[in-house]
Amino acid sequence: MKLLFNLTVVLTLACIMSCSDSTNTVEKVNIPAAKGKLFIIGGGDRGDSLMQAMLDAAGWEKGDLITAITLPSGWGDSAYIWLNNDFKKLTGQNCVKFDSAAVHVPAKLDSLRMSKVIFISGGDQNKMMQLIKGTDIKKAIKEAYMNGATISGTSAGASIQSEKMITGDGLIDTVYDVTFDVLWNGNIELVEGLGLLDSVIIDQHFVVRSRHNRLLSAVIENPGYQGVGIDEGTAILVSGDTATVYGASQVLTFTNPASITSPKDSLLNGRDIRVSIYLPGEKFAIKR
Repeated sequence: MKLLFNLTVVLTLACIMSCSDSTNTVEKVNIPAAKGKLFIIGGGDRGDSLMQAMLDAAGWEKGDLITAITLPSGWGDSAYIWLNNDFKKLTGQNCVKFDSAAVHVPAKLDSLRMSKVIFISGGDQNKMMQLIKGTDIKKAIKEAYMNGATISGTSAGASIQSEKMITGDGLIDTVYDVTFDVLWNGNIELVEGLGLLDSVIIDQHFVVRSRHNRLLSAVIENPGYQGVGIDEGTAILVSGDTATVYGASQVLTFTNPASITSPKDSLLNGRDIRVSIYLPGEKFAIKR
């Protein structure tokens, strides 16, 4: 009788676990995949070839809406003029201007949702996130991406596409520099970004400005994330779970750190960090 009871308990538990696994699988399958793409440029000279590659990847056709978001920029109307000149040369049409004056204009929000291409300028990514706080702009950009738009950006417009976004500021070493001199635990500042990549942290101007230390800091402190460093004049096209490198230079990825035991406010340590360097034309998997 005792044996029969134990067998019944085991079978019941097995059934519960099986049902639970099945439910979890269904939930994952039902998560919608974005129909759009990301074209993320590491800053520097974009050149007509990179911009044209972005338009081609987007499947842009004459009459399709292009919106230029200049919220990170500190150059006022100049940022829009530069971007508009680039797009007009390649497409023959002007793009929609989305600056700080557009943040609370419903018609401008609709332009985001209807755009085939949304391009985010360089500047200060944290500034843009502060400007759009409490608005539906982040939601509108994500809706456009889910529905088939290509979201692009350069420099700050690259970093902002992560869910956990590098601001560039140090929390311990507070004197700003283009990189970190030391890998301190607790020094990297990460804040909320647009969340188009939920398991990836993007950094830009990567090789030129030797930003390995700050992206390593971000990945060691967030070991579930993939660090992607994009150099100037270089871009990745993210389609589904695959990134393809475009442009003139390299893209580096940092993944899978282990054995992280650093006390707070001390030097970081880590083991078995996987480093990969990709050249134009090469592909790699994007973590989802």
